Parts: sequence; structure tokens; C-alpha cells
Amino acid sequence: MPPAAFAAAASCVGQRRARPPRVHPVRRHRRRRAPVRRPRPPQPRDGGMVVRDAPLGAVLWRAAPLGGELRMRPRLTVPILERDMSLPSRTPSGPHHVIVAGGGFAAVEALLALRALAEERVTLELIASDPLLRYRPSATGEPFGADEVVAFELVQLAARAGAAFRRDAVTAVLPSQRAVRLASGQTRGYDSLLLALGARRRAAIPGALTFRDQRDVHHVRRVLDELRDGRLRRVVFAAPLGVAWTLPLYELAVMAARRVEEEGADASITLVTPERQPLEVFGRPGSEAVSTLLADHGVHVICGALPRAVTRDGLELRYGGTVAAERVIAVPQLAGPRLAGVPADWNGFIATDRDSRVTDVPGIYAAGDLTTFPVKQGGLATQQADAAAAAIAAAAGAPVPDERARYVLRARLLGADAPLYLRAELDDRGQPVDGGASVDDELPWWPSGKVIGRHLSGCLAQLAPTGAAA
Repeated sequence: MPPAAFAAAASCVGQRRARPPRVHPVRRHRRRRAPVRRPRPPQPRDGGMVVRDAPLGAVLWRAAPLGGELRMRPRLTVPILERDMSLPSRTPSGPHHVIVAGGGFAAVEALLALRALAEERVTLELIASDPLLRYRPSATGEPFGADEVVAFELVQLAARAGAAFRRDAVTAVLPSQRAVRLASGQTRGYDSLLLALGARRRAAIPGALTFRDQRDVHHVRRVLDELRDGRLRRVVFAAPLGVAWTLPLYELAVMAARRVEEEGADASITLVTPERQPLEVFGRPGSEAVSTLLADHGVHVICGALPRAVTRDGLELRYGGTVAAERVIAVPQLAGPRLAGVPADWNGFIATDRDSRVTDVPGIYAAGDLTTFPVKQGGLATQQADAAAAAIAAAAGAPVPDERARYVLRARLLGADAPLYLRAELDDRGQPVDGGASVDDELPWWPSGKVIGRHLSGCLAQLAPTGAAA
């Protein structure tokens, strides 16, 4: 060994190697688990078979005597769907129970059509949160004294169809149970369900006054007062993108221009719309007639424009440009109700087939503004309700003839010395069919009204309204 290594080894003799301190783990006391209490098997009623609820399946139990004592023996395990056993039983031998959810034109038309087609083969139940059917399309003439929004009692309308009326709101649909859940907490069973809940109206142009119905009549009256006093000189009526039914906007613009002309006010009225031509849903004949009406009353029309927002300079358009305006009145955009348990698109609308059946959900139908059909109008809603009523009546065993036809759009345009009556046939995409449009100066249908329904129009003509709708 070299002398240096020997000296290093000698210096380590007698020294102890340093050890790291010991770390004692903290002992944690384990919590005792609570004893698992198994659910008691359900007791049989009258010695029969009972169902035990389970999320993915259930066990069928039968009472069996064991050694002189009544015990429960499992008999068979099968997958079942959850069901509320408090629901009324619906047997094939009994009448077909139909629930109609909603209180608008489509709902009432469906009740009347079902009673006429299926007679006593169905029992009808109407569920609506509002006890009144309000004739909202007449709201455009109310600020000018040309029309009035009236209301009808849904109890009386339901009684006409032999239906029970329940004042409540449908909050969810349980398709597997064939039941609906109500806002009151109750659950109602059905054989067929027709959804006619309408759509939600929301403002689409920031800064504009949104005219929905009679609730916004005061906005138009205030603008008319400011025009008469000379505080306003430029008023714009605008339609947002995605609104196919723009006739109320044209009525407001024409009647406002006529009021300005009668009072001799120094003001201009402009109408801005994304449509390629005025009221293009009525085809070329309707568009030409409306264009002439607008020109006769001095309404300036800007087609193919997309309103964006109201600024200090006026109505700003997408892709550049501004229309000078001191007040802007717009119609709302619509959105579906988004009902739990029913499939809907991005905007909450429900897709249906030509018979108003909801796609991929058996036993459920939809009619009116909540569907994906692009044109939202009361008369079209009644035609969708008629299609649903025919399909439901056939399911109940009634002999129903196959009378499929195109949608027919009928409207009465106010503003001129006499109303203008427009008619157009629409395809499944809501586009006018060539040769199916017409314009009349005299009433081409009876009873007169803004909403035409096969069964609804005659029924409303026989009833006295309760008064003006709030």
C-alpha cells in the first residue's frame, strides 16, 4: 500500500459514519364504514308480480311460501325502463289519450281537428300556462287604431272540442314513459303528445326598439308622437337576418308613412330587409304588389341589407354602410323553447316530417313556431296541426283519408285604403312555388281574419272575445 493511502486509512479509524435521521410515518386511524343497508324487497299486491326500480334493470319478484313463512323469491331479471307507477294506465282497448301542450292557434286547431276526425276514439287534454288565446297578429294595427288584439278563453275553446283544460306548463317530456312533467310537479301520461308551445321572441338588433306584439305597442305610439311633434325626422324599420315572416314590419312601415303623410310631417320612413325583394315569400306577384304599395306611400326600401346595430349615426349594416336614422324599430328573432327530453337544433327548434312527427321520437308531434319550418305564421301553424291531428287520429284507429297538400300561406296586409290579400303556396323548404301566388283586393276567403284555420276560423267567429288582450 502506498504511504499516502495508508495515512488516509489510518485517519478514518475510530470515526462513525453519519446516518440520516429516521422519519416515522404518521399512523392514521381508518374510519369504519357504515353498514350497507340493503333495500327491502317490494311487497306484492294481491299476490301478484311487482316491479323493483333499478337504473339498468329490475328484478321480478313473486311471493312464495317457505316453511310456512311468506318470503320473496327472485324469479327473473330483465332490463326495463323507469316508469312512474302513479301514471294512469293506458290499455289498447281504451280511448287514445292525447295531450296538447300550448295555448296558441296550432293547439286549438289540433283539438278541434282531432275531435272531428277521431270522434270518441280519443280523450283530449289541453295544458297551457296562459288561460287566454290572444290574437297577436292584430297588434300591428293597434297603434294606428286600425285593429285590436282580442282574447278568447281557452276553457271555452277546449269545451268546444270536448277536451279537459289544465292550467300548467310542460317542463319536460319523458318519451320512455310516455309522460310529461309539469311545472306543478305532476306527471301526466299520454298515448300521443302534440307540442304547440310557440317560440321565444328576443331582440336581435342592439339599440333598436323591438316590436313583438301588443306588449310593445307603446314603442310605436311614442315614435308616432315624436314624428307628429317634429322631434323625429328619420325612422327606420329593420328586419334581422333569419326572419322569414316579415309582413308585420311592412304593415308598421306603411301605416307609419301614411300617418306622416296625413299629418304633413317632414319625415322619412325607410325599410331595411335582408330579403332580395319585398315580401319575397309571396313570390313575384306579391312582391310587385307590395313594392307598389310602398312606393305610393313614400317608403324607401333597402333590400339585401343585413342590419348589425344602432349607433349614433343610424343603423349600421354588416359589410359596411350606415342608414341614417334617429329611431329604429325591428321585429324580433325567434328561438325554440328547448324542451327537455325532445331533440332540437342549435336554435332550439324541433325537426318534424310532413305529418308533423318529431324525428326519432315515437308518439310525439310538433306544430307551429317551435318547428324548424322557416316561415313562422299562425295559418301555417294550423296546417301543421291538421297534419298532426290526422296522423294521431289514424293511430287511434280512425279512418283518415290521405290529403297531403302543399302549405298555403294566406295574409291580410293593412296600410292602404283597403286591405291587400296575399296568397302563396310553399314547398317543404318554405319557398314559394311557381304559379301558386296571387293578390286580391277583395276578401277571397271567409271568415275574415289574419289567421286562417280549417276548424279554428269558424270556431272563433262563433265565440265572443273576452275583450282586449293585455
